[in-house]
Amino acid sequence: MTSTALPSIAWRGLALSVAGATLISFETLLIRLVQADLWTIVWWRGVLLGITIALYVILSQRSLRSLRLQGRAEGIAVMAFAAAVFCFVAALQATTVANTLVIGSAAPFIATIFSWAFLRERPPAATWVVVIGLVAGLFIIFFDSLSTDHLSGDVFALGYASCLGAYFVALRRCRGEAFFPIIGYGGLLSAALAWPLASPGAISASDLKFLALLGVLVVPLATMLLSRGTQHLSASDVTLILMLETILGPLWVWLVLGETPDNATLAGGALIVATIVGHAYIAARRTG
Repeated sequence: MTSTALPSIAWRGLALSVAGATLISFETLLIRLVQADLWTIVWWRGVLLGITIALYVILSQRSLRSLRLQGRAEGIAVMAFAAAVFCFVAALQATTVANTLVIGSAAPFIATIFSWAFLRERPPAATWVVVIGLVAGLFIIFFDSLSTDHLSGDVFALGYASCLGAYFVALRRCRGEAFFPIIGYGGLLSAALAWPLASPGAISASDLKFLALLGVLVVPLATMLLSRGTQHLSASDVTLILMLETILGPLWVWLVLGETPDNATLAGGALIVATIVGHAYIAARRTG
């Protein structure tokens, strides 16, 4: 490959990743616009996502065999993804969008801790500095939530980040081609778990419209864009780009619903975002 082709590939990866991160930032707004209960939202989101991903895999690879999972790691990834979906929706219904996304942005570094604890992978010293910054930011947010009714939602958001971290760790032990089936099965599993308490038939037409946008367009298309874009970018670049969701998600909700983050969330979130961006920038400089 010639050197003149490298910038073109990098720009393509950047464009795809930015488009995917921007698109997924609308997920929180769409969930907030739905008036249905937690279980019904999880059911519809999971079913629509699972069916859409399955159709994409079948049509792109023209084989049902591509939907099969292999090994314990892929099963763990499916379960972690399903749990993350539940925690994410529960958090959005009990705390602010800003709290949910800021706390959720700690997922990659929680994955690092899981890798150290369970896989005996020693992270670089700089990672522990990032973890300290994240803990400090989370402490500011959680301490403020003690005096509000957001604490349970913040706990769910931390559960979301933890489940997502476990998903990232398990995904490292999975086949590359299993990425889309894992997401599809994870969506269907979340729907199956929500089924006993869900009321799919009682949903309104407007709620169904928002959920269809979420499960058929936003999440699947964003997933596909990010998966394609990150093939041409480093992990540090991906981390920086995915911070767009943390910034844009609360912005859309503020513009449409008027929900504003409190001062503690802004302070803790600024510390967390600055820590992650600084770490990603230093890593990019080292590899560049």
